[in-house]
Amino acid sequence: MSYLSFLGEWYNLPFVGVALAGVVIGVRSTRRPRPDIRAGAAFLTGIAGLTINGAIHDLSVGSPAERFPLVILSAVTLGVGLTLGGSLILRRLFPRVTGVTWNEPGLEGSIAQIVTATAGPDSPAGRARVRDDDGVVHVVRIHAPGASLRFGRQVRLGPFDASRSSYPVEPV
Repeated sequence: MSYLSFLGEWYNLPFVGVALAGVVIGVRSTRRPRPDIRAGAAFLTGIAGLTINGAIHDLSVGSPAERFPLVILSAVTLGVGLTLGGSLILRRLFPRVTGVTWNEPGLEGSIAQIVTATAGPDSPAGRARVRDDDGVVHVVRIHAPGASLRFGRQVRLGPFDASRSSYPVEPV
């Protein structure tokens, strides 16, 4: 049996439809500010159902009508579980940003990360970012009174220097 004829069997058609519905929902939700979690759940449910049906078919376990309810239950559980687990991991890795500010004073003592190539004593264009507890990302100008610091380095912000409109930094 070819793969296309296997996909066309009655017990695979619901999973093909659910996977395609997930793709359509995902494409339609690209214009939204937040992605639609239903797209991932539908797509993964369809793929899980096809995978389970393929594995059971290769093992020749029972008839398709007998195993269909178990396959649906397993596919929905697996698809929704993987989607929810993946979304929790992504939320921890990429927390929500509630706003962005530029070069505000009042962040003295905060730990920042350098986002420009270098920041040194003669570098007026050094920048760093600080994320506060409210989810606001602050992008600030920095200067390093000592040696030059590279991209990605963590630094502590000193008192805001109004004459230079920047924060002196020291490596952490």
